[in-house]
Amino acid sequence: MDFSVDRNVFQEAVQRTLGIVERKTTIPILSNILIRADSTSIRIVATDREIGLVADYEAQVSEKGDITVNARKLYEMIREMEGEQIHFTTSGNNQAFLAAEKAEYRIPGIPADDFPDVRREDTIPCFTIPARLLKGIIKKVFYAASTDETRPSLNGIFFKKEGTICEMVATDGHRLSLVAQALPEEKDDGLSVEGVIIPRKGLGEVRKMVDDGEGVVEMGVADHVMVVRKDTSMLRLGLIDAVYPDYRRVVPKDRGASVLIEKHRFLQSLRRMGVMSTELFSGVIISLDKGIMKLNSTNPDVGEANEEVPVDYNDGSISAGFNVRYLIEAVDSMEGETISFEMRSDGGPGVMRVKGTDDHLCIIMPIKIE
Repeated sequence: MDFSVDRNVFQEAVQRTLGIVERKTTIPILSNILIRADSTSIRIVATDREIGLVADYEAQVSEKGDITVNARKLYEMIREMEGEQIHFTTSGNNQAFLAAEKAEYRIPGIPADDFPDVRREDTIPCFTIPARLLKGIIKKVFYAASTDETRPSLNGIFFKKEGTICEMVATDGHRLSLVAQALPEEKDDGLSVEGVIIPRKGLGEVRKMVDDGEGVVEMGVADHVMVVRKDTSMLRLGLIDAVYPDYRRVVPKDRGASVLIEKHRFLQSLRRMGVMSTELFSGVIISLDKGIMKLNSTNPDVGEANEEVPVDYNDGSISAGFNVRYLIEAVDSMEGETISFEMRSDGGPGVMRVKGTDDHLCIIMPIKIE
C-alpha cells in the first residue's frame, strides 16, 4: 500500500477513532484501526464490536492495500510530524511507514483480514435531520444519562420518532432531561422509529460527528442497530436490549411555584454555590419569597456561601434542597435567555424549562440537606 494524504485531514481522521477503539483489551486488534487505500481515497474503520465507524477521505493513492495499526500510537506520530503531506506505505511483513519532511516512523501492524467486519448498512431506511438540530438535542440530554454500567437501560439515551417529532430522553434516576423537537416540515418522510436505547458511548460519537453543526444527517434503525451517516462517514451503533423506564410518570401534572430568572445570572449564582462542593457534599438550598431567590450552601469542611438574586416571583415562601451540580448542568443545557424553574413544597421534583416553551424540560429530584 502506498498513498499520500493531507496531514491535518489524516490527523483529524485518526483522532475521531480514539473514542471508539479499546484502550485496555485482551484482543489487541480492537486497539487498532483499519486503513484501506482504494483508487482515489482511503477508508478508515474503527470498532469496539458495539460501535463501528467507517469514514472515507481523499488521498493520492499509488498502490492499493490495507493494514491495521494501533490507533493511539498512530495519532501520536501524526500529531508530532510537520509538513502538509504524509506519505504512508506498507511492507510485506505487516509494517507501516510514515514520512513527512524530515521525520519518519515505523509502526507494526496486524493483517486486515483479522479485523472485525463493519458493514456500511446502506440498506437501512433513514430519515434526515439537520446536523445543527441534532447537535442541540444531544446537548440537552446527554449530561443526564447514567454512567452506572450495572443499570444498562439508564446507561443509554432513549430515542423515538413519530412523524416530524423526535424525542430523546436521558435519566440517571436522580434527574431527567426530555426533548421533543419538531423537524422542519420538509424533512417529514413518514418514517417512524419506535423507542430504542442508544448507548451513551455511541451517542457521544454521534455528538462528535455533528459538532460542526453543518449539513444534514441520515439516521435509521433496523435489527437492533442504528446507523448515522454524515458526508462520507457512517456510524453503526449496537442498541441496548432493555426496557426503558416510563419517564412520563415522573413528569409532574401540576405546576409548582414558578420563578422566572435570567439564565446567565442563575448559572453564575449556582457556580458560586458550587465552590462549596466536595466529593461528599454538593448541596444547595434555594428559597423563594416575593421578588427574591436566596441560595445557601453550607459545607462544614469548606465554609458557607450565600447569595440573593432578584427574580420574577410573586407566590408564597418555599424552600428546597438540590444537588448543585445537577442544577448547573440543567441550566447550562437550556437554549434561551430566561429560565422557568418550578419548586414544590411537598418534596416533589424541581422542573426547569425555557420561558414560554415545552419542547425541553429538566426534572431534578430534591435532596434533604440538614
